[in-house]
Amino acid sequence: RLAQWGRVFGGAPRGPGTPETGAVAPVRTGRRIGAVALGVALVVPLALPSMHGGLLEAAGTGVGAGNGSGTISTVNPLVSLRDNLNTNDDRQVLSLRTSTDDISDLYLRIVSLDDFDGTTWTPAQRHVVAVPDKLPTPTGLGAGVRRSPVRTTVTAADTYAQNWLPMPYPPSDVQVDGRWRYEPVGMTLLGDHGQTTRGKTYQVTSLDVQPTAEQLSAAPQPPAGLRSEYTKVPSSLPAVVARTAREITAGANSHYEEAVRLQDYFAVTGGFQYDTSVKVGRGPEAIANFLKQKEGFCVHFSFAMAAMARTLGIPARVAVGFAPGTPQGDGTITVNQTDAHAWPELYFEGVGWTRFEPTPTRGTTPSYTQSDTPGSSLPDEALPSRGASSAPSAASSPSESCAGGPRRLQDCGSPSAAAVPLPGGDGTDGWWWLLSGLGVVVVLAVPLAPLLWRRRVRARRLGGHGRTAQGAAEHALAAWEELADSAWDHGITPDGSLTPRKAAERIVRLGRLDPAAGAAVHRVADAVEQVLFAPRPQPTAGAAQDVRRVIEGLRAPVSTGTRLRALLLPRSSVRVLWAVSARWSAL
Repeated sequence: RLAQWGRVFGGAPRGPGTPETGAVAPVRTGRRIGAVALGVALVVPLALPSMHGGLLEAAGTGVGAGNGSGTISTVNPLVSLRDNLNTNDDRQVLSLRTSTDDISDLYLRIVSLDDFDGTTWTPAQRHVVAVPDKLPTPTGLGAGVRRSPVRTTVTAADTYAQNWLPMPYPPSDVQVDGRWRYEPVGMTLLGDHGQTTRGKTYQVTSLDVQPTAEQLSAAPQPPAGLRSEYTKVPSSLPAVVARTAREITAGANSHYEEAVRLQDYFAVTGGFQYDTSVKVGRGPEAIANFLKQKEGFCVHFSFAMAAMARTLGIPARVAVGFAPGTPQGDGTITVNQTDAHAWPELYFEGVGWTRFEPTPTRGTTPSYTQSDTPGSSLPDEALPSRGASSAPSAASSPSESCAGGPRRLQDCGSPSAAAVPLPGGDGTDGWWWLLSGLGVVVVLAVPLAPLLWRRRVRARRLGGHGRTAQGAAEHALAAWEELADSAWDHGITPDGSLTPRKAAERIVRLGRLDPAAGAAVHRVADAVEQVLFAPRPQPTAGAAQDVRRVIEGLRAPVSTGTRLRALLLPRSSVRVLWAVSARWSAL
């Protein structure tokens, strides 16, 4: 039956001589070969939005008649997530009103994919029941983890027909009219007898679960049954998947640290590029191709990270739904087709199923993965002491001719008498101490290299002037680049697919900026749009000050660990590695 669905993610062929588009990757081979993870074409459309006829086709829709229980059956609707993300008609599918001020974690989850056979991820067959008045506590969530209720009202567009009900996770209460059934393992609602979301308004109370890095790091082993089900990997999985996972996480002290390293590898340090135009590959080797080519979109990243997590013994599954939408002036939040998204969920006992975000430029990085992992923060003794002295502990005795006088070099009868002898008494030891000193300087300088590089780049970008037309353009673009990189350093990965205006809205939303900083972001974005679209860009003033105001705003709401990371290990410094890699590949 899977074979009957056909290839739904196949890209249009590129004509002869047609140049490639998109961001420059660290290593371009000049060809794209199936950067896919694990059967995207066959599985993901099960749970992704369709603007034409609903998520499920007429045949096989729903869970059938009965007294409120049954088995979920799934039918592929031949909908392409890539086409949704690439559409020129980015229609609104949902409108929200929510009680939370911070919507960066307000993902709308549709369904989870539990079963992995090496080629495809699919929803497991689960029994469904009548929707309870109050949903149970999520599996694994302990009493000591901070959580707060969030109330969200969702209105689906008349053109959006979906058999699964998009909801924040984990839901604790759902008020919706119609024929719906509840799947307890995934905590999802599924329409019965053709029930869809079309034109529906419903209310969801969910939990904003806020674990700490310490709680995740100290998580005990999960129950044996859950661990067995969600760490299964087939023998056909290429060995490079597990080998790469081990290399990335070498030295990690917990499954949590391993998970953060996997996320950062895909999102920041591994040189991966977000690209919705990749062609589809099939079979067990697809994930190996993705790891080699390093190009794909959310499905590839989430499928690959979940598979790699399983090889490390971390229970993992994939969730599909929508990334956080865009706030509007009237207090609503709009969710469009291009917000369709997939992300991995990893299980930690005491916390439950926990979201991670490996896709670069999409979604938001969870706050509990941005802090330094336990044991990795700088110890107090690594910081310079205000009272520290470089003088030796025991001073050499002054010569008799210097008695009672100041001890300045060559103050006494001869240079040799005035000089303080080095330990050991001969000149060769002087070289040893010199080299040792140079070694200390290098050891101290290397960790500071990212900080020094960012300061230099920031000074160069913000040091220009925009008094002429050409200067205005260069200054505005440099200021915008610095603003985007500063946001990246604070956990907001850049998204090159957005216009400056949309990117500004995203930075304001995800950075939780105050009104003054938000206005500064939009002023810089307006200046960039002048450069891009106005026939003659006008000279601008104050862009550098606006960027500095935004940086202050980005620092205000984040943790001390995130601020230290942005200062000492800025994410944007990976551009140096990309540049070196690009030059190396061009040789």
